[in-house]
Amino acid sequence: MGVSVAEYLGQRTDVATPNIIPVNVKSPCPFSSGNNCMKTGGGKNPICSVRKEDGTYWIVCENRLCTTKKDIPLCSHQQTILLDIAQHVFSPTITADQVLVKREEQLHVSDTTKYKADYIMTINNGQSPFPGPDRVILEMQGGGETSGTEKLTEIVKEWKTSLAPTNARLCGPSGASPLETNAWRRQQEQFIVKGNIAMLTWKGYGIAFCVGTLLYDYLSRKIDFRQLPDLHAHNWTLALIGIKEDTSRPPTPGPVPLVVDDTRLLYTNYQTFVHALINQGLPSPDAFTGDYIDLNNHPYVI
Repeated sequence: MGVSVAEYLGQRTDVATPNIIPVNVKSPCPFSSGNNCMKTGGGKNPICSVRKEDGTYWIVCENRLCTTKKDIPLCSHQQTILLDIAQHVFSPTITADQVLVKREEQLHVSDTTKYKADYIMTINNGQSPFPGPDRVILEMQGGGETSGTEKLTEIVKEWKTSLAPTNARLCGPSGASPLETNAWRRQQEQFIVKGNIAMLTWKGYGIAFCVGTLLYDYLSRKIDFRQLPDLHAHNWTLALIGIKEDTSRPPTPGPVPLVVDDTRLLYTNYQTFVHALINQGLPSPDAFTGDYIDLNNHPYVI
C-alpha cells in the first residue's frame, strides 16, 4: 500500500470538497510569507506531506513545518507553531509578544566553517521564568524524503490527467515509504555540533529539536529515553519536541493543523543525550576472528 499524498500545495487531500486544482506553474508557498513553493519553482509536484497506511503524518517538504527566512515577516502558520513551541520551552503562560526569535543566524564551527541555526529563541526579558535555558537554538526537522518517490509522482500524474481529478484519487496509496533513517543521518552532525555550540557559548543556553512523530519514535528506538534523566522541572539543556497532526477537530479544507505532541516530549541533559547516542553496540569478537583472505585471494584463518 505505502504512503499517500496528505497535502498538495497546502491543501489537505482527505476532504471531499473543494476539489484541489492541479498546479503547473510557480505558486506561493502557503507556509512562508512572500516565497514561492520551492517545488513548483523546480518543476516538481508541490507535495507538502504524506500519510502512512495507519494515517501517521510525515512531512516531505523542508519548508512545511516552520521554514526560516531572515528578512520576511512571520506568517500566521509560523506564529502559531513558534508560540506553541515557546510555551513548551519556557512557560505554558507565555504570550506571543513575549517570544523573540532570530532566524538563520550564523553559528561558528571553525574559522572557515559556519552553520546556520533555524531559529534562536528567547523571551523579551532574556530570562526564562521556569527551570531550563534562557535562550535556545531551535532546530526544525518535521520529516524527510520517501523511498519510491517516483510512485508518488505517478499517482499525481494520473490525478492531473484524469477526467475526474478528485481529492480521493490524489490521495490514493502509492507504494512509497518514509525514510526516517535518512532524515536523522542528514541532521545528526548539525544537531550534535549546534547543541555543543549552545553549551560552549554561555551557561543557561540550550537546544530544542522539533521533530515529527515518526522521527521522535525512531530516536526513541535508538536510545532508551527511560535511561536519560528527566530534567523538565530542573536545568535541562536539551529538549526533543514531537510535532503531530492536530486531530482534535474533524478535517476541514486547508492545511493539516499541527501541534506539539504532549506525549512526545523529552527534557534532559545535552551531554548525556549525545553520550547515549554514540555509546551504542556490543562487543562482537566473532566479527574479528575466523576466515579471512589475503589480497591474493588466499584463505587465512585467525
